[in-house]
Amino acid sequence: MISNIDELVKRGSDTAKGGFRNEDDVVNKFNNWKSDLDAQDWLRIMEYKLDEIEKIEAVKITGSHKADVQVKIKIFLKDVIAAENISIKLVSNPQGFNQVDKRWVSKYEELWAIPKNIVNTLKLFTGEIPPIYKNTKDSRRMFFNEMNSKTQKDVVEFFEQNKIMVISDILKGRDKMAASWMLIYQK
Repeated sequence: MISNIDELVKRGSDTAKGGFRNEDDVVNKFNNWKSDLDAQDWLRIMEYKLDEIEKIEAVKITGSHKADVQVKIKIFLKDVIAAENISIKLVSNPQGFNQVDKRWVSKYEELWAIPKNIVNTLKLFTGEIPPIYKNTKDSRRMFFNEMNSKTQKDVVEFFEQNKIMVISDILKGRDKMAASWMLIYQK
């Protein structure tokens, strides 16, 4: 069992390091936009005209923000600098993606005023609290279909009623470093 936990910790650590390396790669690509074809494509997608760009400065954003990289773009003959906040999502392998958001259920409870019964259900689902029944598919957590129908209905109703807020917070964020773009990146 210990070797399995060690393996999971190592995999999580390697995934995080890979994500940080990808963020560094994206920053470098934007900072070398004149010769980097990927960065040029990304700028066109963001509707910039390459021949109008005077200077670009890309930096990594640290802290708990949805955006990972900020790209500052200065346009020729204009005294304005545009700032694009980009969330970088690592494709960890050709078949899958890394998680989009990794906060504890209590953070979502604060953000969305989730009722206590749904908080408890989400904690059972994520494994923050152990299963309440024996013989579940996974001894560490409960799957949604292992919960009673009223519990399932309550969770579905909550998310249906709050879907715009939930999707926006998970993908974009709400703070001053909210992501305006998402870049799915695999080196």
